[in-house]
Amino acid sequence: MTTDLIEPPAAEYGEPNRVSVDDMMYEIAHQSYAVLAAIDVVEEQVARLPEEQLRDARHVYVTGCGDSYFAGIAARMAFHRFARVPTEPIEALEFGRYAADALPEQSLVLAISNSGKATRTVEAAARATDAGAFSVAVTGSPTSRLAEASRHTLNQRVERDGRALTMPSNLEDGAGRPSFGLANYLVSFTTLLLVALRMGRLRGHLDEAGVAEIKEQIRAAARAVDQTVEVCAGPADKLAQRFAEHSDVMIVGGGPAHGMAMFYGAKTYELARINGNVQHLEEWAHEQFFVTGPTSELLLLAPPGRSSSRAEEILRTAAQLGAHCAVVTTEEAAASFGEAGLILPVAGSHREELIGIPYVVPGELFATRVAAHRGHDAFEFDNELQYVLNMKTIQESRIYRPR
Repeated sequence: MTTDLIEPPAAEYGEPNRVSVDDMMYEIAHQSYAVLAAIDVVEEQVARLPEEQLRDARHVYVTGCGDSYFAGIAARMAFHRFARVPTEPIEALEFGRYAADALPEQSLVLAISNSGKATRTVEAAARATDAGAFSVAVTGSPTSRLAEASRHTLNQRVERDGRALTMPSNLEDGAGRPSFGLANYLVSFTTLLLVALRMGRLRGHLDEAGVAEIKEQIRAAARAVDQTVEVCAGPADKLAQRFAEHSDVMIVGGGPAHGMAMFYGAKTYELARINGNVQHLEEWAHEQFFVTGPTSELLLLAPPGRSSSRAEEILRTAAQLGAHCAVVTTEEAAASFGEAGLILPVAGSHREELIGIPYVVPGELFATRVAAHRGHDAFEFDNELQYVLNMKTIQESRIYRPR
């Protein structure tokens, strides 16, 4: 096999972005709109995807980087439950340079990058297309490199007052409140849910009434985002106070909550600038158990569902080892986690396939309040060099293309 390394175009970016704690708190409190808007924007596009590609797909891959990849992990259960199709979220480099060599026939590949500029995701989509898969760009930029590399595009750009909710404000024209683009994750997750529902309907696993019921549950989960901001702000700030100087936290979850744990970890790096070590719920017992003790901080995601009993056991063990444990769960389920030093409550009751919507809030609040207690903005680059290197490292990378 001969391999070409294709030189990328120059990176595209604006001025460095800076988002204050107050502006980030505003963004957190107003992001539920993005879920409802995404349904309106994306639903009709999903209905126009070729029916045979969704009905006959033997395997679904969701690929991307960062929050886009985490959305795939959180959405995997929805594809399994609603569409009954094997689904594998794979980080974009792993997909493009390794997994794409042996894709099953009739594979559906959903490649997510809201900007459409993430080179690894462009590479993954191109490899999927070359391999004969039905590649779909999930992006907010329908004329991007990602869209060009894919067979089809779902344009998930959602706007409010003429500005995209899924892009950092420094990449948008016009004045307005500075923003980080937090809704990127929520919109990508919602798009994946809509694809899973459409596949379930076409494959005969859901009827119209069932699809309508789940869509209403998605809307209810969006409303719970606002309610969770209200009930969780105080506890999240209380937990954040412990990290005014402390810089390490272990973040653990299983199933869809593992995707959420990875999302939380990303926010600790990007916003709080502390080290959020992410581990799968079960793997904690096999690995991090050995370094857990009285100085340890554990943030355990424990939504009601298939992994909740295991979360109770892990909490009990960590508490016996002397760790300070905070648990993210619903207000109703909190009584099952009596050993927790603190509960970060999520409002409402949600089926496990949909926790990727309301469970964003505790992690966002925690990371933002840590930034406040450490005395810096919720999001900022240390200097212009750091910003330029970040943009160039993501965008200006050679594309692997075997031939």
